[in-house]
Amino acid sequence: MSHPRQGSPALAMLSAVVGLGMAGALTWQTLDLLNLLGELRSEMPAGWTAMVVSHFVVAGIALIGAVLVFARFVAGAFTLLTSAVLTLGAILTAPIVADGVAVSMGSSIEDYGVKELYFHQLFEFGNTQATLRFAALALGVILLIIAVLPPSLNWLRRPRQGGYSPQQAGW
Repeated sequence: MSHPRQGSPALAMLSAVVGLGMAGALTWQTLDLLNLLGELRSEMPAGWTAMVVSHFVVAGIALIGAVLVFARFVAGAFTLLTSAVLTLGAILTAPIVADGVAVSMGSSIEDYGVKELYFHQLFEFGNTQATLRFAALALGVILLIIAVLPPSLNWLRRPRQGGYSPQQAGW
């Protein structure tokens, strides 16, 4: 006789909370960047605009995934996984997409190349930009690991109890 697989609501809820944290860090970082730019926002290069828009889109996907997990939909776990991969991609490719973005995180370019400065500053925690980018990156890695673990998926797949259950035909 086989027993149904037990699921863990704790792991599923933890992945949703981490997804919310990642969305919050990415949104806050992007809003802070726009605030730093001030009047120069209208003169942003296309790469910077693409980076800003992509950060908001990825944060929105993470928010949708978290809401779906809280509502116990399996698709939420995979949406969170997708948002984690997109967050890692957005943070790690920022110096390629948005040329000169490292300057928003602090130091001058004199000691490093442009891309090297970005990754150096990312782990220095010199200002809000660097700290929030690192937080989004770290939460993305954590979410990538826990989003679709079997205990979480088993709990999301298990039928809801205590809710409405339709009457069988013929009764």
